[in-house]
Amino acid sequence: MKNIKNIIFDLGEVIINVNPAAVKERMLQKGATNVDELHIRLLEDNIYHKLETGRISPDEFRAEIRGIVDVPITNAEIDETWNAMLLDIPRERIMFMNRLKSRYKLYLLSNTNAIHWECYDRYFRDNYDYPGINAFFTKTWYSYLMGVRKPDPEIFRMVLEEGQFNPTEVAFIDDLIDNVDVAAGLGIHGVHLQEGMEIMDLFDEELVIKG
Repeated sequence: MKNIKNIIFDLGEVIINVNPAAVKERMLQKGATNVDELHIRLLEDNIYHKLETGRISPDEFRAEIRGIVDVPITNAEIDETWNAMLLDIPRERIMFMNRLKSRYKLYLLSNTNAIHWECYDRYFRDNYDYPGINAFFTKTWYSYLMGVRKPDPEIFRMVLEEGQFNPTEVAFIDDLIDNVDVAAGLGIHGVHLQEGMEIMDLFDEELVIKG
């Protein structure tokens, strides 16, 4: 894979560790008793999807939660609960990705929302020598700003066009095989980061992508 010049990374479970179950745990700690109902209704009404594609605002998302959950809850408490799933960004990953910059241009493509973005951008600012996560990459793409999310092929077409990429020179790393397969269908070199693997496992000693 020596023709690869650009690497596009997914964020969750590739760069940042996540634990979605932590949201339920945090909501239970706040006294809510209908957390499962909350989750089901947000799924059935496509609220998660709408938030990640920018079709509803963070305030509208908070209002949806407040209208379902059976305890009083402030905006700040909703954000803190919703962000509980975002864990750490291990330093060894960032150090390795800095090494990759000697060979590739690095990009980010994430299904995310404005509430989460503010949280991990602040984490990145506080823990690494960058003014924010966007400054670490050549360019970043976020679903809530693009109006579409993975694995819709359109999001990859938008990235290829905006980045002015030759797809044969692009590798895309994601932990979800559906996303990888769609990218591969557009000529991008898809790389599946399987459970238990680290970014570092995908490269040889010369920083060439294995396989």
